[in-house]
Amino acid sequence: MLPQHKRQLGFLLIIALGIIYFQVIIGGITRLTGSGLSITDWKIVTGTFPPLSADAWQVEFDQYKATPQYQEINKGMSMSDFKFIYFWEWLHRVWGRWGFLFILGIFGWFLYKKQLDATAKKRFLLLLFLYFCQGLLGWFMVLSGLSKMPQVSHYRLTAHLLGALFLFVYILWWVVQLIVPKEQLVVKPKLRRFAWVIVGVLVLQIIFGAFMSGLRAATSFPTFPDMNGQLIPSNLFALKPFILNFFENHATIQFTHRLIAYLLCGLILWFWVNAREQIKSKAYPWFSIGTNMLPIVLLLQVGLGISVLLFSQGTVPVGLGSMHQAVGLLLLSTMTFVSFQLRS
Repeated sequence: MLPQHKRQLGFLLIIALGIIYFQVIIGGITRLTGSGLSITDWKIVTGTFPPLSADAWQVEFDQYKATPQYQEINKGMSMSDFKFIYFWEWLHRVWGRWGFLFILGIFGWFLYKKQLDATAKKRFLLLLFLYFCQGLLGWFMVLSGLSKMPQVSHYRLTAHLLGALFLFVYILWWVVQLIVPKEQLVVKPKLRRFAWVIVGVLVLQIIFGAFMSGLRAATSFPTFPDMNGQLIPSNLFALKPFILNFFENHATIQFTHRLIAYLLCGLILWFWVNAREQIKSKAYPWFSIGTNMLPIVLLLQVGLGISVLLFSQGTVPVGLGSMHQAVGLLLLSTMTFVSFQLRS
């Protein structure tokens, strides 16, 4: 039985995971609604509050009118349309700030109660540092769309998403250490290596998913299982040099994203089959729950991915796109939760 203060810490860190999870979802909605460039400056304190008067709103709107996104995409938009996109970017920023304060509050409380050992203090300091860096990375991403381009760099978008995932997984690792007793960890070296291979493939898939989102590549081939009538698109390697296709060619990025999805289906289902002995054992309750969730979340994610493609006629549906991102994070977190319980 864990000491009470460690159980409390584990519970509070699970809440922190929920905060970051919703932050990623809000970030996805912000991206899908084209809201990310609506706030043109970074005010850590005063930016916590939205404009509170008509004059303040007009100042914000006039600043937005000077951006490439307004000039090239949204020229002539109404104040009400501007308030809509402003809301999502404002919510994304404020939610992130409250998340930082929540974690800082946990740290301060347990520090005050003298219930943190040296290792826990270092973990909290690293966690807060990573969280702050994530905020800086978000602003660095926004800057890429305020000068020349009418949208943010898909490279910076991907880096921002990966930063959020690393933060999430870091907290999840800590939670596993707090809530899963050592005697319930599964000793199976081969299965452990296999699990981490799957995690690596999932991260690669998320990178291509971020490229898909940043370049709006889903709308280029909104069909399934073919790609606009072709199994292999004719312009798959149209860019030179060859490697550039995997970073900027819509056809290559979407084709690769689909191939990795097929690969993940096989890997995750094969992992589930190989872990059936541990799943059936009552000695590993947390491992069994996580592993049994994997095929369910996987099939849901595949269904959502196909739906996003089929309904992306000109634009990606906000509801489906945000759900696809949310379930993608759930799949990654489930796989890492399982992986953290395997030891060599």
